[in-house]
Amino acid sequence: MTFAQWREQARLLHALRGIAAGNKVIEVALDCGYGSASAFAAMFRRHFGVSPSSFYQ
Repeated sequence: MTFAQWREQARLLHALRGIAAGNKVIEVALDCGYGSASAFAAMFRRHFGVSPSSFYQ
């Protein structure tokens, strides 16, 4: 696993905790180091196959 892959995985695991806690997607995105909610949502969808809001439901 490369450093970039490890960092992506760590960010997404942190994001899962934030989403499960009921935080807004933009708050989770910024807290995880993404520059925008859309960049975060694209990475989340690429990794999990669903949007962050769909995952929360």
